Amino acid sequence: MAVAPELFTPQRARVCIKIVEKVLMTKGAMGIKTLDPSCKQYRGDYINSDETHGHNYHQGPEWLWPVGYFLIAKLKFNSYDRREEAAKEMLSHLVPHQLHILHKDPWHSLPELTNSEGKKCNDSCPA
Repeated sequence: MAVAPELFTPQRARVCIKIVEKVLMTKGAMGIKTLDPSCKQYRGDYINSDETHGHNYHQGPEWLWPVGYFLIAKLKFNSYDRREEAAKEMLSHLVPHQLHILHKDPWHSLPELTNSEGKKCNDSCPA
């Protein structure tokens, strides 16, 4: 939706955006789940040293890089009455990133991914 918005009707895009927020994003977390938690294949915690050897890399952990594309799509398809309203909405999704950079990470960086519900993933790239 962010890269090729012409492929989507505004109404369907807004429905999809709401589903992503409700199902694939954890409030207060930094990333977007790679699989719906209701799917029986969902494994939200990526642990490379367990018996699966990290087989679930794309089956639930929350990746950070798609958040930017999500926010671009949200801006393109949602009509905001005021610029301040749009900024507040976008920043609400970015506060966890800011807090992580400023207070939690010694590198002042963002991790590659997090485990379920935004928990730290020891096997992801930390910066």
